[in-house]
Amino acid sequence: MINLFGFKISKWSLLLLLGDIAAFCLAMPLGIIVMTVERVNPWFSLDQYRIPLIMVGLTYILVLYIANLYDHNLDFRRRENIIRIILACLIGTLVALLLFCIFPWRIIPRFFVKWQAVAFVFLTVLWRYAFSAFALPLRLQRQTLIVGAGRAGRWIAEAIKRRPNCGLAIKGFVDDDVQKIGTTIDGLKVLGQSHMLEELVRQEKIGLVVVAITHSKSSKLLIILNRILLNDCQVLDIPTLYEFLAGEIPIDHIEDTWTFLKLLDHRNFYYLRVKRFSELILVCLGLIITWPIFLLIALAIKLDSHGPIIFKQMRLGLNNKPFQILKFRTMIVDIDEDFPKWTSSNDVRITKVGRLLRKMHLDELPQLINILKGEMSLIGPRAEWEVFAQKSREEVAEWRPGRRAIDPPDLKVFIGPRERIRYYSYRFLVKPGVTGWAQVMFPHAGSSMAEMKEKLQFDLYYIKNMGLLLDLAILMKTIRIVLFGHGK
Repeated sequence: MINLFGFKISKWSLLLLLGDIAAFCLAMPLGIIVMTVERVNPWFSLDQYRIPLIMVGLTYILVLYIANLYDHNLDFRRRENIIRIILACLIGTLVALLLFCIFPWRIIPRFFVKWQAVAFVFLTVLWRYAFSAFALPLRLQRQTLIVGAGRAGRWIAEAIKRRPNCGLAIKGFVDDDVQKIGTTIDGLKVLGQSHMLEELVRQEKIGLVVVAITHSKSSKLLIILNRILLNDCQVLDIPTLYEFLAGEIPIDHIEDTWTFLKLLDHRNFYYLRVKRFSELILVCLGLIITWPIFLLIALAIKLDSHGPIIFKQMRLGLNNKPFQILKFRTMIVDIDEDFPKWTSSNDVRITKVGRLLRKMHLDELPQLINILKGEMSLIGPRAEWEVFAQKSREEVAEWRPGRRAIDPPDLKVFIGPRERIRYYSYRFLVKPGVTGWAQVMFPHAGSSMAEMKEKLQFDLYYIKNMGLLLDLAILMKTIRIVLFGHGK
């Protein structure tokens, strides 16, 4: 993975992007040939249209991203993915024609864009096919060793197995328990003890060592890991690896110190102010553009069912401060509407108009007013009911297994009280958002405590990595969800 301005990007996704840029540049000669036939000086035109052509290329890349075609785990040799590439390129061409080739503001000749697009579609399909043919087998050659064959080690091994195209092939475990040496755990062999780590890395040509030890590491092990790092073998802990694999923070495998160091130091003073300024501009433009939609939705709600047009609820915001969230009403008026109830996919309370609004996420348009008032942000964790937040933060006893060699297997040691969902309070370090990383990565979350825990892991990922690039990625994914109607 590559860290670009604090935003982690897979080198394979970056390679896809560079290949698309190369395909766009290689498609230029066909447009030049057509311009020559049309008796237009192509070199003068290319110099004149340099900036618009760059914008056309960015349009293609944006459409490909919205279509989720920078997921390097996709097999672009499959027919359905080839069709998606072609459709995305055609949509990009249509957008380019509308933006740059329509009178009276025509900037680029239409015939150039059309023929250049033909070559771009062909080259992009060819490039993506070649990428999958060569890169998928290569990604499976990176050998991985897991230090620790306990619960945490087995968990991360299973997470890797569930993602066969993630680029990691597990060679086995390393564990200091002599009874495990040579045995097979979950289909993986325990190859040796930690003092053999350097030798195993050389023998097995290991490219990644995953440290799956949740308790304190010995100074001897830390020295060995540092020597491995100096010999060009990557060493990662479980939270860092899983964060890259799944885009979420595994709260069962982190400690308070890790959370403090990784989350709180990332809050950027300038980013938060640029974000607020940008949001105000976008919200004002959004309200100006969508006011006719507001009127149409209001009329549809009134004609469909009895009750108010705007639905108001008390939610928790920044620093646990309560505020009144605004939405278009999508349910029948309930006498118990002030008592929180999770919504199911086939909830009988949802009206006909409400079901359509929820599917297209138009019911959340009034939250633009919450953003103007400073109660919400465009991007952030979802605003939560206070009663659910209180339930998630209830203190429960935390126990851990005994770690001494003489401790019996069933021994549990009391650590102290913790929140029912660990680190839930961290959600309130930032303003809630209309959309967010959890909403686009896990859109059906929020119907049980288990789903709230899963959603929190995505929220922690956002808080740790928040920045302009991640915000743009969330906005693009939100557009994809709205266009294809995903969500509850």
